[in-house]
Amino acid sequence: MSQIINQNKFVIAAFVITIIIGGMTFSNLQSSAPLKGIQTVNGTTFNFADYPSLTHEQIAIINYFNELVTGQAYNTWEGWNAEKYLWALQYITAFLSYVFAGVTEVNSGYRSVFYEDFAHTQILRMNTTIDVYENNSMEYYEWVSIPGFTEYYYPNATHPDADDVYTGGFRGPANIMWTGHYALMMALYERNFNFGTMTEELTYYIEDWKNSTTTDRLGDPKDGGLWGTGLIPCEPYVVFAQCNSIPIYTTELYDNLYDTDYMGTGMWDYGLAFIEANITDEYGLYTNGYFVQKPVGWGPNSELLPQEIPGPAADHYVGGPSLSSYGTAWAMTFLEYTIPDITIPKYPLFIDLYGRELSGDIMYMLGSYKQPSSFGDIMGILGTVFTMVLANQRGDYTTRDRLLNLLGSMLNKVWSPDGRQMYYDGSPFDAFLSPIFSGFSVWSTLPVSVRDLAEARPGEFWNYPFISNADDDNIWVYQARWDPVKSGFILNIRVDQTAELTFSNFNDVPTAYSNSRSLGELVALGGDYTLTLQPGTYQLVILEGN
Repeated sequence: MSQIINQNKFVIAAFVITIIIGGMTFSNLQSSAPLKGIQTVNGTTFNFADYPSLTHEQIAIINYFNELVTGQAYNTWEGWNAEKYLWALQYITAFLSYVFAGVTEVNSGYRSVFYEDFAHTQILRMNTTIDVYENNSMEYYEWVSIPGFTEYYYPNATHPDADDVYTGGFRGPANIMWTGHYALMMALYERNFNFGTMTEELTYYIEDWKNSTTTDRLGDPKDGGLWGTGLIPCEPYVVFAQCNSIPIYTTELYDNLYDTDYMGTGMWDYGLAFIEANITDEYGLYTNGYFVQKPVGWGPNSELLPQEIPGPAADHYVGGPSLSSYGTAWAMTFLEYTIPDITIPKYPLFIDLYGRELSGDIMYMLGSYKQPSSFGDIMGILGTVFTMVLANQRGDYTTRDRLLNLLGSMLNKVWSPDGRQMYYDGSPFDAFLSPIFSGFSVWSTLPVSVRDLAEARPGEFWNYPFISNADDDNIWVYQARWDPVKSGFILNIRVDQTAELTFSNFNDVPTAYSNSRSLGELVALGGDYTLTLQPGTYQLVILEGN
């Protein structure tokens, strides 16, 4: 992906100069959240500002992605502009799933087929195999098409004997780059929908990771596991803090979902200590990988040598360890739930070292603080968007917005003719950046963070009233959730065309209120209730009984 921005580095610089000299107009920034009122119904006050909300543009971008995700075959990528970057589709698929998990949590009371199908289809697209889809599959793009990434062993990767352990291919054990993301996608799906259909496969990966990090994979315990690091490689054989942050986070979520204690067994303790001791720079910030042995398929390349093996990945241009703002931000985001006492203190120094000022309202992140001339390359762009997500999680909205201002001022918003979809146009640089920028613009502005999603929903949540069916194409749902303390359902919605919503789990006939006045009872339909709304904007409180 490095060619994307490198080919257009001077274009980006020209855009930035235009922004600064031209007066910094931010017409492309996120719109504000919808209006939120206060209603008192039957003596109980509901302030809509107390509940999380989506913006109009966030929903429009999700609608754009929904067509790309569910509107074509699982192995088809029309509209993604990924012809040159098929190997990168696993990343955008995974991270888009994390974006959508946050969207689903904001509107926890809106679980129609629209939300569920989006999340489920993402998992199916991540898991396309050569057996079914041949060379048009994620397995081929992510694994087989890369020289040397097929079937391999450890420690003798290419000429194994009875003492070598099988560790590849696509589904691991060593391919944590794919297995970690795939498992987390399943875990978030179960967290948000509770169907139980993916629990067995998810459990397999948790057990397999434990086997890799605590044993020699031949049946005997081993400190540091098979690779002696307590971590699992990708790009065999390299271990990364950011890549391992995903299965560590997944294990935390799994424990919270199923009341297990895998984290308590210490399966990641050695790896977490190894990261801090070996995959950090002089400031304690995460670096870009550690070589366990010479990577499979790594031929002679003067730019990559010399490289101490085993040892930290080296920067062969300026010396020292290889640095990455995007890898650091990614790792800090997902490790915060597990080791907040370590990651949170790193944040201010990370911003100081990697951040660069363009103006009072605009900043960007260097790919490497040791290479200030790297402005405009892909590592800096990725560092900028991942830092937006981290800053949002840290509550540092000033930094988040200044980074957003850079991207929002360089890119145009493109709305569909019917006004239902929107995306940020990355085509001045490379069209493949359109879904990347669009997805991160939502992820970095959600009122729900990665850290929040590591917590399971309470058991009683699944008995709360929720929207189980709706005319999804006719509505914009900004807020939809049950308040268990006040026993009321909050619905902030815009209706473009007459729409019917079906509610499940009400124990008594519900009544809808607007501006504290009754709109009447919902209509019984079997064990559910329906509400029909005409075009307009509504802030409704729905209560059981009169």
